[in-house]
Amino acid sequence: MTDLDRESARDSLAVRLIRLIIDLPEDQQEALLKQLEGNQLPADNLGERDITRKPYENTVHFAIKDNAYSGVSRDISSGGMFIKTAESFNVGQVMTLTIPFPKQQKQIKIPAEIVRRTPDGIGVEFMKKIEV
Repeated sequence: MTDLDRESARDSLAVRLIRLIIDLPEDQQEALLKQLEGNQLPADNLGERDITRKPYENTVHFAIKDNAYSGVSRDISSGGMFIKTAESFNVGQVMTLTIPFPKQQKQIKIPAEIVRRTPDGIGVEFMKKIEV
C-alpha cells in the first residue's frame, strides 16, 4: 500500500466517523465529546482515577424516568459498573441504581449515568464514589 493509498483510507475513515457523529442526537454527541476529551488526559493525571475493577456478577435493578429495569452486573469499581442487559438505552441517560451486597446483607441506591453502550449492555458511571 502506497502513502497515497494510506492517506485515502484514513480520509475515508474520518468521513465515515463524521457522518455517524452527525447522525447522532445532540445529547449523544455531547456525551461522545465528553468521553473523547476524557481520553486525552495527560499521563500524570491517570493515577488520580480509581480504575480497579472487580468481578461482580449479581442482578441489579435500576429506574430511568419512572420505568423499572433489571440486568446482571459484570464488574464494579468505586466509580462505575458494567450491566448486561438486552434493553436499549442511550448514552447520557441518568438512572437510580440499586446494587445488592448479599454478603453484607445490604444494598446501595445510587444515581448513575450511562457512559457507554455495547451490544451486551451498558457501562454506567456513579455520580458519587462508593466503596467496593
